[in-house]
Amino acid sequence: MKTERMIPVSTYRVQLNESFTLAQLEEILDYLEQSGITTIYASPIFDAVPGSMHGYDGICPHRINPAIGTLDDFRRVSASLKTRGMTWVQDIVPNHMALHPGNAWLMDALERGPLSPWYHFFDIDWEYPDPALHGRLMVPFLDTSLPEAITAKQVQFTCTADGFKMSCGELLFPLSAPAYEVLLNAIEHMPTPVRELLVQLQQEMKLPLASEEWALRKQALLHKWLATDELTRLLEQVNHHEALLALLLEQQYYLFTYWKEVAHKINYRRFFTVNGWITLKMEERWVFDTWHLLLQELYHEGLIQGLRIDHIDGLLDPAIYVRRLRETFGQKCYIIAEKILEENETLPQSWGLNGTTGYDFLSDVNGLLTNINGNEKISRFYRSHFPELAKYQQLVLNKKTMILQTQMGGEWNNLVHLLFHHRLAEKSVDQQKLKAALGLIMAGMPVYRIYPESWPLSAGEIAILEEALHTALQRAPALEEELGLIRSWWQEDYEHPAASLKFLKRLMQFTGPLTAKGVEDTVFYVYNALLSHNEVGDTPARHKCAPVTFHERCQQRLLQYPATLNATATHDTKRGEDARIRLNVLTLLPDLWIQQVQQWHARTQPFRDQFPDGIVPAGNDEYFIYQSIIAGFPGHDDPDSDFLPRLSSYIIKALRESKDHSNWSSPDEAYESRCLAFIAYLFAPENNLIGSLYALINKIDQHAATYSLSQLLLKLTAPGIPDTYQGCERWDFSFVDPDNRRPVNYIDRMNMLSLIQELEQDDPAALMKLLKANRHHAWEKFYVFVKALQFRKSHARLFHTGAYIPVAPEQEQVIAFMRQYEDNCCLVVAPLLKNDTAALTTLRISEGMPAQWWNIFTGEVITAANGQLPLAMLEQFPVAMLIAIS
Repeated sequence: MKTERMIPVSTYRVQLNESFTLAQLEEILDYLEQSGITTIYASPIFDAVPGSMHGYDGICPHRINPAIGTLDDFRRVSASLKTRGMTWVQDIVPNHMALHPGNAWLMDALERGPLSPWYHFFDIDWEYPDPALHGRLMVPFLDTSLPEAITAKQVQFTCTADGFKMSCGELLFPLSAPAYEVLLNAIEHMPTPVRELLVQLQQEMKLPLASEEWALRKQALLHKWLATDELTRLLEQVNHHEALLALLLEQQYYLFTYWKEVAHKINYRRFFTVNGWITLKMEERWVFDTWHLLLQELYHEGLIQGLRIDHIDGLLDPAIYVRRLRETFGQKCYIIAEKILEENETLPQSWGLNGTTGYDFLSDVNGLLTNINGNEKISRFYRSHFPELAKYQQLVLNKKTMILQTQMGGEWNNLVHLLFHHRLAEKSVDQQKLKAALGLIMAGMPVYRIYPESWPLSAGEIAILEEALHTALQRAPALEEELGLIRSWWQEDYEHPAASLKFLKRLMQFTGPLTAKGVEDTVFYVYNALLSHNEVGDTPARHKCAPVTFHERCQQRLLQYPATLNATATHDTKRGEDARIRLNVLTLLPDLWIQQVQQWHARTQPFRDQFPDGIVPAGNDEYFIYQSIIAGFPGHDDPDSDFLPRLSSYIIKALRESKDHSNWSSPDEAYESRCLAFIAYLFAPENNLIGSLYALINKIDQHAATYSLSQLLLKLTAPGIPDTYQGCERWDFSFVDPDNRRPVNYIDRMNMLSLIQELEQDDPAALMKLLKANRHHAWEKFYVFVKALQFRKSHARLFHTGAYIPVAPEQEQVIAFMRQYEDNCCLVVAPLLKNDTAALTTLRISEGMPAQWWNIFTGEVITAANGQLPLAMLEQFPVAMLIAIS
């Protein structure tokens, strides 16, 4: 008998942290239930680095993060959900944990070395060829070299209740086992009790103890010695003897290093380029079983019904990982993965996932809600002013190569070493040329990665590799021989297929981070033609999605992944969903936008005249600032007095991400300060610029208020599961994280819901007037969110398995489609960004469609005549959701 999977009707994404706990989540469950939400979609809940606001820097997956609550708190929330018929999808992070003293498993490995059960849990190359790192984990947290740090007392020997430690700034790492012998031999007149303590610790450390038991024994041994004069003198003696301290550090299973060294040398796999996040060997079955232990208990206890896999591309073999999840959690469990799909790329159906986290839908609807002609006019204007940035694909290749050279050089060198280790190249091959060729292949990958499982590779996998090779050959024809050697690795008759497959799997763990850092975190802050398409899952090179294309993709989604998420905002999106719509509206007003930019540039010339040493800000950054102000300016319902500080923080982040005039490793604070001064100049009342800004935003919002509703309604009714990021039921003009993790005012939302429910029952006409009068305060958006979700909740099969039927796809002023399941029909109509929308008075429907429809938003009955449905209803309310009544 086929097992019925738990499929959400709708999800609501919450970011749990010390500012929004399980107890606070429980307080809004009534509100979410009444709004039509059926599933809580939670950020990671397991213990994380103290102060973490997101949970992706986990330190222990075997306990709930105390900052958000306890296991009993979670059980209480779960019980409350069950009484409401609601479920829980849990975000999990199987790729990495924090390289942090709170990570007890890692600290045990660094203390006991090969005797620790956790020694091979993390993705560390303990046999790294550099003698200084052989058998030692690189810990790149110093701001200078180790000798300089010792002299500056930045590294010290200390002791806590948990054992002897080596401090690195405020971080404490355990004294490794080999150092005890050095300590005992180096200090001649050590008090006998202290010597006995060290000997006993040394002996018990060698016992095959579980890490928890060893920690308890250590605490018991140290308890009576803490804060004693004998122990204090020992610590002082070591810390005042730089040579002895250096000698102790040489005996650690780790090596404190200058953080910039990772650009050329590293012996562990990181998450992207984050030094403080160390990855796991999740491909090992015992690692998988251990890490998922508590999660499995929570699932079988019924506290969790679904899983969201973070950064699945970081895993060595995602297919095997998902299959193990299915074996462990069963077919009923709802499982989705964070996966960015490039154009024409699809999620492998063989994995058995329910879908992705919805970036593909975001891209589709973002393209649909962009005026193609207006976008091209704006893009031409941009390219004419910044011709050096005009070739987008070339810019992508250049920035990916830059990231490889400046931030991922250590990983790049490791891959070259690995290919020689696997004998994929003879020692006589020029290593530097082969390294360059490999880098070009990595940079030229047209997708984040491929997923080689077996030999020979599939035709699709080979096609992607061949495209990357072709791009590389165009860029460096002089490396034809080396590229030819690389090409031989995926030929079916290659003489070492096992070695090639193993290397390609490892290579793919780095092409994804390279793309993410090179494109999402660099190019998206450099190529600024229209920032709304500089978005996770989207791209400035792919923003044409005509209605017919949107319909095709919806039909494909229904056929292949009907339970995939549809998202328009996440914790990772570069700007809020309504901020993107505002920028898209510029494509409806391209001439006005271009004229306004030119005027602002001319009127801010006095500011630039203050700095004869150069143009500040640079033209491209100036253009970025203008768009960011338009996108993020507070809505009418949010005076948001902290807008300028928020904008300033965001601009500094953007400047550093772009890596043009500033960067994270060596920020140009003088340039950044001038850019912030430019923003202050724009908003200074005496400069008379703010009036034109308000006027433009008001004009944009007259349109954006409607198209935000189109975006929302499409998400709530198209094939897939609609996901709402916390707070986005109202305006979302946020910037990238951490700005998009600000607290949500749920009291206001609850009051809005109560008033809507009251008026809907007592005075529907007054409700319509209220909504229209408060359009700019997001009341219409909130109303669509509630009404559409409530209807979807009561007609779940209609939207999960019901047919998707395009309606009048040739009429590009609106997007229209019908969802049909048995006798239930729902017709969705939403305006698109077309200059001649007003000219469209009717919608052509097929003869077999019902003649009468009830609009769930307005309550009016709409009658079709001669196959034409009147669109005057859109004057009453901007979008329509019609239910067939005859």
